Amino acid sequence: MERYSLKYLKDMEGTSLIELVVVMTVAAILVFALASVGPGFVSTDKVRNTSRELIADLQWIRYAAMTQGADATAPRLTGFGVRFESNSRYSLFRFNDINSNFVYDGISEEAPLPGEAAQKNRTVSPPVQIRIKKGNVLGNPENHILIFDHLGIPRQANLGFQQRTIVLRNPHATGVSKCVSISFNRIREGEWDGIECKEQ
Repeated sequence: MERYSLKYLKDMEGTSLIELVVVMTVAAILVFALASVGPGFVSTDKVRNTSRELIADLQWIRYAAMTQGADATAPRLTGFGVRFESNSRYSLFRFNDINSNFVYDGISEEAPLPGEAAQKNRTVSPPVQIRIKKGNVLGNPENHILIFDHLGIPRQANLGFQQRTIVLRNPHATGVSKCVSISFNRIREGEWDGIECKEQ
């Protein structure tokens, strides 16, 4: 009985050593894989996720602008909008044209979305930043207004027509930069090549 116990313990030690070698090998492979992927992969993934969230918000408010009417909290509903507060934050709202002058006159004319108590705010996770194409350069989106009217047409604060390209990127790393192209009849996602939005 004593011999059997010693043999059993020796087998256990050998098995444990083999298991330890296997576990260490798997751990080394995982560490190497994570190191080779690096922070660029995480950054690219954040850019893609942010782009998906922004395009979903834009498509929803465009659809809502075409399908929803005025109510007690927005009796002079003129459209649904997005106000970019900075390169990392934007708000979604209903444009309630209080003085009926067909001009967005500021936050006082923003009504909450249906079922909400206040404007819906979105914050972009760093290091991703929002930029807006202005001419041939990317500018800060601060206080930029985009309003969709009841026909789903994108408009400026003065309700003039606008087409817009919004770029999402990590300014500290090279890699994938996404863009959202907004035109009169569609909203499309694409890849930003440094000059223009290559729609997908």
